[in-house]
Amino acid sequence: MKKLAPLLLLVILTCQLNAQVKKPYTIAGSETYIIHSKINQRVYNLAVTLPNNYNKAKKYATYYILDGYYAFPLIAQSNKNLGSWLLGNEIEDVIVVSITGDKEKEFNDWLCQRWPDYTFTQSIKYDTSFTKAWHSAQPLISGKGDAFLEVIRKEIIPLIDHNYSTNQERGISGHSLSGQFVANLIFKANDIFSKFGINSPWMLPYNDNDIRLVEKEYSKSHPALKAKVFLSFGSLEVKEEIKDLYEFENLLKKYNGVETKLVIFEDETHVSVIPSMISRCLKYLYKRENK
Repeated sequence: MKKLAPLLLLVILTCQLNAQVKKPYTIAGSETYIIHSKINQRVYNLAVTLPNNYNKAKKYATYYILDGYYAFPLIAQSNKNLGSWLLGNEIEDVIVVSITGDKEKEFNDWLCQRWPDYTFTQSIKYDTSFTKAWHSAQPLISGKGDAFLEVIRKEIIPLIDHNYSTNQERGISGHSLSGQFVANLIFKANDIFSKFGINSPWMLPYNDNDIRLVEKEYSKSHPALKAKVFLSFGSLEVKEEIKDLYEFENLLKKYNGVETKLVIFEDETHVSVIPSMISRCLKYLYKRENK
């Protein structure tokens, strides 16, 4: 009997180990959707996190954040922590929606899939260099931002508005290339968005800072612009691009109705700044005025 004891213990331990099931990690309280776009024939994954104590009888603002591949886990918890509960109560209640491309399982997949959507004009130079650098299976083609904007306008927003209790107040935020995309939306989509987060944008290098042409054309017939804009960079990023963002902010300030805040995060790089800018951008755009 004593000889059987170790064997019996081994059997018990083996059974216990086999009973443990490995499951994918999910973020509590989040919901997901898959959109097969009829506009640009691409697939998008949406992730939604609701404010604390979400109530269908109320109407909520909506905050769209790009690059959900890495941004959603950060923004989801920030929204919960800063929202209306005992330790937070720093921001208004807001529904957060992240947008991600299809099958972004590897870093290069994410880089390649965002490239066409976040650019409004084509750059053959960058298409060629990034196709090679990112090991893309297909040649990358930039300049499809208008089509992606139509996906947001006609497919993504209607889906969210149909499934949740929303009002017409919407914000959108992005970092790096998607920050550049959001900067364009100030002039291209201020009928659907009124709050904008432009973080570490890639405006100066891309096509000779072509967003300046967009702003110049817009200014010819628009003396006013209703927008709340958060702009940021890490202090260790490219100095010329930081300077360019200050100049871009000054362009925005000439419009009646614009409110801006520009933050330089000390000792942060283009990558390390991401958690800081996600939290601060959310807090500025949706700051609770009356606690």
